Amino acid sequence: MEEEGSESSGEDSGERRKRRRKEKERRRRRRSRSRSESSGSSSESESESSYSRSSAESESESDLDSEEERRRQRRKRRKEREEEERRRRRKEKERRKRKEKEKERERRRKEKKKRRKEEKKDLGKKGAVTNSWGKYGIIREVDMWSKRPEFTAWLSEVKQVNLEALSNWEEKQMFKAFMEDHNTATFPSKKYYNLDAYHRKAMEKETKKGLKTSVTERTIFNDEEQRRLELLKERERRKEEEVEALKRSMQAGLAQDMKEQARLREEMNYQYRLGNFQAAAAIQKRLDPDAPLQ
Repeated sequence: MEEEGSESSGEDSGERRKRRRKEKERRRRRRSRSRSESSGSSSESESESSYSRSSAESESESDLDSEEERRRQRRKRRKEREEEERRRRRKEKERRKRKEKEKERERRRKEKKKRRKEEKKDLGKKGAVTNSWGKYGIIREVDMWSKRPEFTAWLSEVKQVNLEALSNWEEKQMFKAFMEDHNTATFPSKKYYNLDAYHRKAMEKETKKGLKTSVTERTIFNDEEQRRLELLKERERRKEEEVEALKRSMQAGLAQDMKEQARLREEMNYQYRLGNFQAAAAIQKRLDPDAPLQ
């Protein structure tokens, strides 16, 4: 086996030497032919070789361009898929929001319907004058002072509560109940909507019919009239108190300003005595901006 391996390796080396000799011979012949060729042929071969190189380069560049184009296309398709996925998620989110809003609207509608039914039941229990919303007008919390006489009469006669015994918070809560009864027209008597109009209408009826009321009725009416006048006086008294409070506030502010001016004058004189005329002039400017500097 070893002898056969050595013989085969020797034959291979001999073959290689023969091929190298043949290759050297071919190169020598080519060099000789190239030297014998004319300059035009050499230039033509150079141009052909350069053309072949440029062709190879152009083909290589073309391959690179095509590869880059494929990459761009892949990136573009990937971005389109991502954008499509974002749009799908956004639509899904909007659809869920719409469903939630519809459910919320339906829930509120049912609650409102249920609340209206309960209000109608309550109105039937109270024996209201009417169940029409806003029949006698709509009042709000800002109308607390303008509706003071009616509110006071309602507290005293319906709720059996003295207004003067209520705290500010309790008074606001009671007025909310008064406001609700007014707006839903559920007062037990029409006089609580407008006390002046109620008394005026009662007097007109009495004058028109020419009937004399009994002593009891006159006493009741006189009591209501007296209460109405007391409420009007109370309203005027409150207004006067507010004006006086405003005056006191203004007077307190004026007194404070006068004290501040006196302090500044003392400071100005002190600065003059020290010879600090610039600081004294600044204080004088604060006291009287239009006065000439001393």
